[in-house]
Order: sequence, then C-alpha cells, then structure tokens
Amino acid sequence: MNGIHPKAMHMIHNALGRLIDQGRNIERISMVVCTEAPISVEKEIQTQYGMLKIQPDGFVPRGVSYLIEDPGRRNRGFAWVSSSTIAKKGGA
Repeated sequence: MNGIHPKAMHMIHNALGRLIDQGRNIERISMVVCTEAPISVEKEIQTQYGMLKIQPDGFVPRGVSYLIEDPGRRNRGFAWVSSSTIAKKGGA
C-alpha cells in the first residue's frame, strides 16, 4: 500500500469509513496533519476508498490529524483521525 505504519492506516480507514458511510466523496476529503509528521511530505496516499489528499498545516500539533471535506456542501464532513488525547497516549 505505502510506507505508513499499519496502525496509522487503520486509524485513517476508520475515520474515513465514517465519512464515506455518510455519503461523502473521497475526492472532496483531505487529511490535515502537522507539518512535522512524516506523512506531510506526501501529496496523497492510497486508501481502501481511493486516493486521499494530505494537507500539512503549521497550526496542527504533532500527533493530531483530522479529515475534512472541501467547502461547498452544507454540514461539511469532519472526522478525527487522532486527537490530542490520543497523541498523549502514544497514538499515530
């Protein structure tokens, strides 16, 4: 698949699956990550749902990441991949 840790991919698939199940289109979804995260050098990654865009953000702390749908749709899709609580416990 790619060089991402299997536990991290599992977390991404869980969060992405919730959005896909709500009828969201993966082409409109980005994963926002810390600029220091190893995955931030990728433009996109392959998932079981298709290609997922990676969006590095300097305001996102290390260990935190989330999925967000592009603007333009009412009730914009959002899902945590990892939050600060998970990051403190050693999550991806």
